Amino acid sequence: MQALQARLQEAGIWDEKLESEVKALWKYGIERIGNEALRDAVASFLCFVPLKFFTDHASRSGRFHPHWQNERHGTLRSIIESCVLVPPMAQYVPQLLDADLKPDQGAIDIALAATIISDTWKKEDIGDVHHGSAHGRVAAMHWIKFAHAQKLDPEIADAVAIGSIWHYGVYTPGWNPEMEIPPIAWLVHLCDAFTAQPTLATIYENKTVIT
Repeated sequence: MQALQARLQEAGIWDEKLESEVKALWKYGIERIGNEALRDAVASFLCFVPLKFFTDHASRSGRFHPHWQNERHGTLRSIIESCVLVPPMAQYVPQLLDADLKPDQGAIDIALAATIISDTWKKEDIGDVHHGSAHGRVAAMHWIKFAHAQKLDPEIADAVAIGSIWHYGVYTPGWNPEMEIPPIAWLVHLCDAFTAQPTLATIYENKTVIT
């Protein structure tokens, strides 16, 4: 985390709030990746992604995502919340379970990595460039180049890229009904779709009565 902190400090965007969010990303995302090589690669990759990943809100229009993700650091917060869900939600993807109905740790590692990188290239730092629904694919392209340069296992690197590309599920550009989304990518999609729901505020904010 120190290398990323140094980069964010140099950019002049490091403050108490961002520090708390980055620490949460490490606790619920990076540190939960059991594969050391993959964990180190993802942590290093974050030192080269657009700074807007760490500062911008999650929804450009403000119509999507719960309201707390549409504040400063909202994209990062949405990723953290998705990471929180990855291990428990893996229990509901049958293809990822072993004979004892326990999720495969390797699959969880890949899903966490894919979740973390999936929104890193929503926006570019220069100009008003927003990659829209293709941002998962853009992030995957950058990730593959980086991971291969780091000599990461190509099979693992590619699986992470696939998870990033398909984190929109059936709403991913290019999807058609004949395509089968890989189980790990489906897990990434489920967590992303759940945490992006604006209706979460209706359910989870402290209210006496849901109205």
